[in-house]
Amino acid sequence: PFRVLEPEDELLSRFLVARRGKIKDALKLLKEDLKWRDELDMKTLRESTAKDLLNCSNNQAGYDLHNEWFPHGLLGYDYQNRPIVYKRYGKTFWAHKMEAECQISLDLLIKYNIWTIERLAAAMGHKGKWNIIIDMDTWSITQANMQHVKYCRALADTDANHFPERLCKVFIINAPGVFSGFYKMVRGWLDPVTRAKVNIFGGKASYEPEMSNHLDLALLPEHLGGKTVLRYEPHSMDPQPQEAQDTTN
Repeated sequence: PFRVLEPEDELLSRFLVARRGKIKDALKLLKEDLKWRDELDMKTLRESTAKDLLNCSNNQAGYDLHNEWFPHGLLGYDYQNRPIVYKRYGKTFWAHKMEAECQISLDLLIKYNIWTIERLAAAMGHKGKWNIIIDMDTWSITQANMQHVKYCRALADTDANHFPERLCKVFIINAPGVFSGFYKMVRGWLDPVTRAKVNIFGGKASYEPEMSNHLDLALLPEHLGGKTVLRYEPHSMDPQPQEAQDTTN
């Protein structure tokens, strides 16, 4: 009922693959996922706009600051017609500052990530896989405080438990040398299949040749030399009018 546009056989297949063909384990994971979606009121969440979800309809300054500190958005589609989302976790992304200055709590940031993933699913018609570009430009090891670690762990757990077999590739770009130490911890949270999908690069000279095999580099944001303007008014991932026919919980 929560994936009305996904064929039932594909839904069951994803969870079965995630549990290596073990039917009982796959059914357990699926039941837990459906319960989680019910508790979150997923239909309402995925049909919300970014601004409404972040409670920023009356907090324009907070919404603008959030997007300034955390540039992100849907870039388009790769050569296999899979959606690509971009997220920049640079020196301005501090969870505690988001709460203090944007009135966006850590729990809401985590919920916003769930919204982003649900919007990715909608962008591909609830079928197939997606790509994620994570830009670590200007990231500092000092950002790896307890709140940041909690945020990263929540994202990893959400993807593994509720969106199995959805990820195609992760491109981590502009990663500073100190990032390798932090990633060793994050890597431990990921299953071997997911770890194999994560590609870590330094600057343009290292990531552009590999990335160009999968997508048109013109899709990258303008500040990375591409042509995409990251939109927030409306947000590039906000629900589209053609989704209105989806009225089933």
